[in-house]
Amino acid sequence: MAVVSLALFKKHVRADDFADDDEYLAHLLEAAEVSVITATNRTEQELTDDNAGEFPVPLKHAVMMLAAHWYNQRESVSSVQMHEVPDALQALVKPYRKLVSDASRENEV
Repeated sequence: MAVVSLALFKKHVRADDFADDDEYLAHLLEAAEVSVITATNRTEQELTDDNAGEFPVPLKHAVMMLAAHWYNQRESVSSVQMHEVPDALQALVKPYRKLVSDASRENEV
């Protein structure tokens, strides 16, 4: 996979001047990539085929945003109330979301 390079992601989270977190950052990128691709109801191949062989830039940014959030917020709970930035991640992912899965078409009569 690796639709976003570790070097670019390290710049995104301002961790490009040290290597201590490289393994963890790579793990976050992989998890975020799977999550974003899953949210589109498509495969990585479909997304690249539909975009002239390149993974769409908005989805790359969505991967970085999600991974950065997980890097900054490492626990599933918080002692303070956090607010989602309205439509930020969804605005990047929604245009690529397939609304009907191929599996549901197989069951059509």
